[in-house]
Amino acid sequence: MLNLPTNLNEEFKRLYHGRGEKKYKFLTIDSIDEVLFVQFYEKVDEKPTLEFLKDYIKNTRHKNIIVKRRYSNETFAYVGEIPQKYYAIENGFKFILNFYNQNIGYFGDMKNTREYVRKISKDKKVLNLFAYTCGFSMYARSGGANEIVNIDMNKNVLITGEKNHFINNLDLKKIKFLKKDILKSFGYIKKHGPYDIIIIDPPSFQKGSFEANKDYIKIIKRLKDFSHQNTTIIACVNSPDISKEDLINLIEKNSKFKYKEEITPPKEYVNSTLKSLVFSG
Repeated sequence: MLNLPTNLNEEFKRLYHGRGEKKYKFLTIDSIDEVLFVQFYEKVDEKPTLEFLKDYIKNTRHKNIIVKRRYSNETFAYVGEIPQKYYAIENGFKFILNFYNQNIGYFGDMKNTREYVRKISKDKKVLNLFAYTCGFSMYARSGGANEIVNIDMNKNVLITGEKNHFINNLDLKKIKFLKKDILKSFGYIKKHGPYDIIIIDPPSFQKGSFEANKDYIKIIKRLKDFSHQNTTIIACVNSPDISKEDLINLIEKNSKFKYKEEITPPKEYVNSTLKSLVFSG
């Protein structure tokens, strides 16, 4: 049915990325230490897949199969149980998870971009827009960033982000976790700038708050207020409707920043629609 690896460790690993595929386009499978996390994006006959995976874990480290129906936001344990306290492990960092949330607290496709941020963060001031659970902030502080400003309109994810720093023994000095609507907070962001690194990683669509197709440009046009001549921009979007070329044109035509390079997601994310692009002044 599926050819899945068995030599796994505690590190998070995407085992199957069906998004963009033909046969199992409705399916993703992740190894999260002892949890096999299965997501169905469409209503299908789940039993053949789940019975195959139940047999598969006889030869792996997994003790639990957790299923999330993304189309209806139902979550249940097919084998074992749903742990009350659990983490995704990436490069030794822990990310707090909540399997009941629509997004569980961790995006594995951004692993390489987080590592890129760590490599360029020494002695830098970092602005992390749409911070979510603050993975970029964790890597920036690990890389030696002096000051970090995390902004998201969801208070709960910022609380999780602060806890993520704490459980990873990262110093919270000069790190802010701010609940703000970014599109209504340009004055505040400018006041606390300029920034050496600006990370823009918005949802492609969040009803009532952000739509990448029409709102991304509003941020790009204000970059001049937050940056200096040597600022690095890391611009991300995960949408089939916005191509790499679209994002490059959007930024180059509406700011002084020029495209430098692309950070590709881990190879397991075949046919990923994620674009993670670096721009310099």
